[in-house]
Amino acid sequence: MGKQLLPTKAKSYKSALGKMTSIGTIIKEIIIPHSKGNIKLNPEFVVLDDAHIQGFLMGTDYQRIYGIDIYNSKNRHITIGNNKEKKFLLDIYQVSTHDPLEELLN
Repeated sequence: MGKQLLPTKAKSYKSALGKMTSIGTIIKEIIIPHSKGNIKLNPEFVVLDDAHIQGFLMGTDYQRIYGIDIYNSKNRHITIGNNKEKKFLLDIYQVSTHDPLEELLN
């Protein structure tokens, strides 16, 4: 059985392209592995009816609290804490042909 969408705090959101309609919220656990202990995040994702993206934005609060640095170099990656040598690549490994909402809920 898939996860249920939770109600959103606001019915619509604004972006640079205009108003977007929310259809629900989901909390999806993200674990970033690290040698000194994994970082477990429980971000709240707002599912938008008219958003067409293949990624998400992580707020600067999470980055500051957990010491996550994001670099815009040849390969997108993050480093965690003071260890600047170990890099975790950020990439889209597979372009999905499925409904993204269905993938998120399962």
